[in-house]
Amino acid sequence: MAQVLVTVPAFSLLGLTEEPALLDGYGPIPPSMARALVAEAPSFRRVLTDPRDGAPLEIGRTSYRIPKPIRQWLRLRDAKCTFPACNNHSLDNDADHLLAWARGGPTGISNLSQPCPKHHRLKHGSAWAPTAATANDPPGWTSPTGRHYPSEQPDWEPPHWPPQIQAILNGLDPGLPENHGLTSFTSHSTAPPPASGTPTIATRLGRKRELLHRAKSLKRERNQDPLAA
Repeated sequence: MAQVLVTVPAFSLLGLTEEPALLDGYGPIPPSMARALVAEAPSFRRVLTDPRDGAPLEIGRTSYRIPKPIRQWLRLRDAKCTFPACNNHSLDNDADHLLAWARGGPTGISNLSQPCPKHHRLKHGSAWAPTAATANDPPGWTSPTGRHYPSEQPDWEPPHWPPQIQAILNGLDPGLPENHGLTSFTSHSTAPPPASGTPTIATRLGRKRELLHRAKSLKRERNQDPLAA
């Protein structure tokens, strides 16, 4: 039976906000479509996230065998092979421990990546090495010459909360000076509105230029290491 992975914010699912959902292998979809898919789904799986920034919470160590929920979240986090400039979106990409289990590496989302088979072999057969991952960011890579290639995946966008919920969340964050002593929402809350996470056109163009520069640098690195070709 085919499986469809859709990530939808809880408040958008409830109709309180209109944030788009994310369809695995496709991209953003309207919240109305996500609600329709959920309504027809025979089952669904909950993934806990940090309510302040939308980042997935660490699932933690279980065993060497990677459980199905972690594999599913890994697909959503990485989206494709994490090797620089590789666009392999195959659902058959390998789930791999960054730090080997035998060397003390945990089976947690921060110690896993999903390289394609070719770059999985490259990791174990050359001086190319993945760098650390986080719960919401795939690993980068370090070339044989020591050049670091950061993760190419986009940042998680902060969710758009209703004002009442945003005020409560701000009140629970003691790191914000304007929220000192605030424990619940009031209509006179002085908490600022959340900053928009939507990148500007200039930001998008800047990212495209950066990716082009990375691709050119990677080509030079590959010329120095035939195993990476």
